[in-house]
Amino acid sequence: MQKPAATVRAGDSLARAVNIMRHRSCGTVVVVGPDGRAVAMVTDRDVCLTALRMSRALADLKIHQAMSSRLFTCGPDDDVARVEDLMSLHQVRRLPVVDADGRPLGVVSLDDLAKEARRQVDLIASSAPSAGVGRVLGDICRPHFESLVPQDRELALEADGP
Repeated sequence: MQKPAATVRAGDSLARAVNIMRHRSCGTVVVVGPDGRAVAMVTDRDVCLTALRMSRALADLKIHQAMSSRLFTCGPDDDVARVEDLMSLHQVRRLPVVDADGRPLGVVSLDDLAKEARRQVDLIASSAPSAGVGRVLGDICRPHFESLVPQDRELALEADGP
């Protein structure tokens, strides 16, 4: 888990989010409400797609224009299997880790799962990769074309070609 979680507010600019991502060497920030509780996520991909769709500079765009519409989280005591299940089910590459009050503590990513799988392999002195990580990657990366907004769906079809 990357600690502490990088956070922004819905009214901040996308430029601020990108600067945080650049300085923290991460691809996501957690959006917090006025009470400090996690309410959404913004990824580097969200930023790029919003800037493209809106044709405006990042400084002129707000976090709320790019942030996720749903937030999936895990707790600090959740085991790896639970985190893998949540990531698979919701097809997300990163999960905010939040305390009992919903305040972000950190972010767990696919990188963290891969490192844990490697640690487990080393512990049992086996050269076989973790089946769990492979399953999680497959679940997360399966196409979710239905979730695209109509104009993005059209672009996806155009990119696939005839």
